[in-house]
Amino acid sequence: MPIFILPKTGLTRPALRGCITLLMILFSMAVTCISPLAESGDGSIFSTALPSPEWQMEGQPYGFLPPNLYEYINGEAEFFIAFGFIELTGANYTSVAGGKDTVTIDIYDMGNKLNAFGVLQSKRGGQASALNLGAASTGSDGYLAFYKDRFFVEIQAYITLEKEKGRVETMAASIAAHLPGDNTPPPELFYLPEKNRVAGSERYIKGGILGHAFLDRAMVCDYRIQGQKVTAFVAMLPSPRDAVQAVKQHRSFFLKSGKKCLSLDRFGKHGFVSEEPYHQKIIETQVGAFVAGVYDLSTIEAGKTLLADIIKTIKQRENIR
Repeated sequence: MPIFILPKTGLTRPALRGCITLLMILFSMAVTCISPLAESGDGSIFSTALPSPEWQMEGQPYGFLPPNLYEYINGEAEFFIAFGFIELTGANYTSVAGGKDTVTIDIYDMGNKLNAFGVLQSKRGGQASALNLGAASTGSDGYLAFYKDRFFVEIQAYITLEKEKGRVETMAASIAAHLPGDNTPPPELFYLPEKNRVAGSERYIKGGILGHAFLDRAMVCDYRIQGQKVTAFVAMLPSPRDAVQAVKQHRSFFLKSGKKCLSLDRFGKHGFVSEEPYHQKIIETQVGAFVAGVYDLSTIEAGKTLLADIIKTIKQRENIR
């Protein structure tokens, strides 16, 4: 730890002392922050992605933290940070044969499974996973992404050699095998019943359901019911009181917008039905520290059974009576 010498006199001493204290805290955080990928040898996980002598790592692995992530992915830094981004570690690979063939592997530590899941689902745009990598994955020509536990992995490649076309998947499988953690999905996903669920439509939203900041964090999924596609959500609040307040704010929004807001029988004292702009009818209620709802409904009855199933699932998982 560096030694800072403060002046003994002067009017600026309190301000200077505060600044130096802050610098010392930041320095301490930097030197004590150990990358989870470095636990087995300072980024050595990247050497395991080289199952073939035809490829070599270009230089050393690189890393970025929230304050400087924009230097690497300026257009997407805020997106990752919003999902709880902690650290990125990556490496570039080039073909030994020369030419322009390259592979870039970036591993994002997102802090927990839910955040990593949310990033992947946003990347794959509702498409069901077609690759057997990690907990879920997506891919196309020159691009592959998957998540495992708290890690989101993104691989981008430019490969012209025909015999090396499958190299990206081989590297991805090797990285997945060496990452810590497991391939089970986040437990929050199971708040949404599996019956009639549209495969690949599951997603984790941060920043507000339907643009409402008071419903900040939520699991969302599409369902096929009676021939129509509807959307269900489970917003997660800090406490039951917060959940009740969120429902009240939503009702207030509809009333101020000139929409009718009617009570929803048999769904608790806070249950209601209204019309969400651009999303047809919506039904919503509070259960414990959660707000559950279904929208894009042409008729209310089509969503009642689904909402009842969601409430039942939440109560079972959270032991709510």
